[in-house]
Amino acid sequence: MPDNESALLVPLRSNGSTLLTGMPVASMRRRLKFASLFFERVFLEAGIFRMQAGPGGSFGVVEPPRDGEKPRWQTPAHRHMTQATPFHVSVGREEIPGVPARTMQPALSSDATISWVATLLPFADELPPGTDWIEFTRMRDPAGDMRRLADRWKSADERNPALERAIPVRFVRNAMIGNANRDLAFAAEHGAAVSVDPLHVQVIAQRFNDDDSWKLRGFTVPILFPQVGEWPWEAVADLRRDRNMARFRAILREVEEEVTAETAGGDVEEAAHRAYRRHLADAQEAVGNVGAIAHRTLNGFVIGGITGFTTLGVVGPLGTVAGAALGTVPGAIIDVRDMIRKSRSRGWVALQQRIDGLR
Repeated sequence: MPDNESALLVPLRSNGSTLLTGMPVASMRRRLKFASLFFERVFLEAGIFRMQAGPGGSFGVVEPPRDGEKPRWQTPAHRHMTQATPFHVSVGREEIPGVPARTMQPALSSDATISWVATLLPFADELPPGTDWIEFTRMRDPAGDMRRLADRWKSADERNPALERAIPVRFVRNAMIGNANRDLAFAAEHGAAVSVDPLHVQVIAQRFNDDDSWKLRGFTVPILFPQVGEWPWEAVADLRRDRNMARFRAILREVEEEVTAETAGGDVEEAAHRAYRRHLADAQEAVGNVGAIAHRTLNGFVIGGITGFTTLGVVGPLGTVAGAALGTVPGAIIDVRDMIRKSRSRGWVALQQRIDGLR
């Protein structure tokens, strides 16, 4: 998927632990607002994820809301209550497709280490009219090569002693591993970034350690613009309509590339601020007093042919400086055109100012 059509996927399975009323859901809401600035589109998995796992086994399924069920976020009290109660799973064979089996046989019984009822559907009720960048979607299991790749990741993770220490209950750990790698493979297949909760990050982090082709995306937004997470959705929607948003996102991607190259376990936050300040300084230089810039970097402007300034839309002080220097020495026209390019793309700085104005 092209960078200017970047997409983020928020799956249910690998976000199940954080879809809980109170601070966890508030954190997810901020994450979605941050993503709305960095990504062109955001896909939320539809349905309700029901999962239970413990020492005796695990069971999980994403399904539509049941008849008469209004999707709600799970409360801490409900999660605590169900995790204190053993769970049972029964299976049966359908005699008529789509009709529940009449006889069921016990298949699994265990104490519950985790018991999740996770959904993203309530976010639909708080989005403003015209929200066309957030969309609910259904996810299928990876197939073919992506399925085999996910299986290889899963097999490697199941042998990872660090994960065994972090998530000691085997069936719980294997469920986390399976869910995280399934979601990661689905996102990779569709060229999207994927957002996961802190619990599942413990699994996915191994991908970053083993293969440097994986990259973090979007981490600059909460670092540089933490206030965005507290904005109303209407303000986020209004900012997305700014005509300079595409260039703004491109700058953020450049900053992230620079930070990734610069830091290796170092201070990512400071590196992000430092890289962003460099881009701001470059842009503000390009939109400042053109005559003063030309004087300060005279060699970069006056060396070269000046033909084409009028057609490129450059008028005013730079035209005077250019005219005086016309024909002095050939060459270096690239410097001038680069300055023109920067001038034309300066609008993202105004967008930065809009963000500052909403602090």
